[in-house]
Amino acid sequence: MLKIYFADLQEAARLARERRVVFSVYGLGYVGAAVAAVLISRGFRVIGYDENRERLREIERGSIRHIDNMVRDFIAKGYREGLLELSYDGVEASRRSDVKMINVPLNWGSRGPVFTAVDKAVETIAMGLSAGDIVVLETTVPPGTTATRVRRILEDLSGMVCGKDFGLSYSPQRVGIEKVFEDLSSRYPKIIGGVDQKSPKILEILFKEIYGGVIVMSSSTAAEFEKIAEGVYRDANIAIANELARAARKLGVDIWEVIRVSKTNPYIDIHSPGSGVGGVSLPYQPYLLAWSVGEDWVWNSAMIRARRVNEDQPGYVVRILVEELETLGIDAREARIAILGLAYKGDVDDDRNSPAYGVVEHLARRGVRDIVIHDPYVKSWSGRQGLAVRLTSNLEEALRGADGVIVVTDHSAYKGLGVDMIARLSGKDRIVIVDSKKILSIDPKSRDLQGSGIRCVYATPGSPSILL
Repeated sequence: MLKIYFADLQEAARLARERRVVFSVYGLGYVGAAVAAVLISRGFRVIGYDENRERLREIERGSIRHIDNMVRDFIAKGYREGLLELSYDGVEASRRSDVKMINVPLNWGSRGPVFTAVDKAVETIAMGLSAGDIVVLETTVPPGTTATRVRRILEDLSGMVCGKDFGLSYSPQRVGIEKVFEDLSSRYPKIIGGVDQKSPKILEILFKEIYGGVIVMSSSTAAEFEKIAEGVYRDANIAIANELARAARKLGVDIWEVIRVSKTNPYIDIHSPGSGVGGVSLPYQPYLLAWSVGEDWVWNSAMIRARRVNEDQPGYVVRILVEELETLGIDAREARIAILGLAYKGDVDDDRNSPAYGVVEHLARRGVRDIVIHDPYVKSWSGRQGLAVRLTSNLEEALRGADGVIVVTDHSAYKGLGVDMIARLSGKDRIVIVDSKKILSIDPKSRDLQGSGIRCVYATPGSPSILL
């Protein structure tokens, strides 16, 4: 059978139309599973591989855990109908597929990027790589990674040459976890940047059969840089919002009022402040770029300073809580603190790099020994062991006995929740509520609190505190 990389463009289009191209997906987490689901929805055969064997067994059992129901449905349908095959052997999955899609995590460590998962996936693919195959890296990586590190591993282990024997491209993940299927399939154009000349042309033909639009960039490094640039821009805007919020609180102004009015100017789009920035890669992206550039100036740049503002935001939220507890005569070290939300964003079960972990660490440093976290989606604690932390899905249990409450995540379950109700559920006569997203319902003249004997301080990171 004609291999996709050796096909001319007309032959490649025919292979794509006839669905005679087999994809393998390495990494079946939030995004990898969605990539497989979109491919299946378009009628392509997919071989799924993951180092986490339990993920494969869950699919086999039909107990697919994913926040997006479209992903769950198409993965189940694909496995049931034979379009999705699960492999416990990554080398064999490489041998039996034409296009290999890499969706494994990359983290940031004390010495720079941690390439362990990416390297292992690439090494596995290389040992099963055949002439005529195409490899596509989708993980967010430092610019230059695909053309140097990934290419070197593939060539060294396969004995083949990129651009002659196989193709290699980069295609970034541009999705929100809660709507990942829609984002992949139709919301955002699919970006491609090639290490060699031919693979992006072949992938453009393939991807037009799969995604809502395709943009081919000049190189893999340009495509990697584009993804990082999106993240750095967003992170810096959130940092500006967080600093504006601090200034507003100091000056007795409500930053959410300011943001709302500022949006009447079509050139202004101030992000919302909160308790920090989370997600699988966004908190690392400025550092990945700085590491790639490798010059002193970049480590003192605005984007790195912005990153550090966002890293400090959980500590700032905790400072507000502790200061307001002191105004009510409560020693934080003796207080019970309830945190609402462990996920990094609303209505998802993804807690990777969530600001809630930073909030807990800052509370622990201040001697708080009684912390309970509520989240309707996240079922397990992934933070540092040894901390006095309990996780529950029962909101009343989380609030019972709380002297302080911090709203970290804007889950729908919290939106419109009454401050007076939280105060009453705590059962305490003094309570501080820090609403980092300003999503709670507050009535300064609430009859539920007036005459109840409860003294409640309501605070946000971007407005004056209110004593109810």
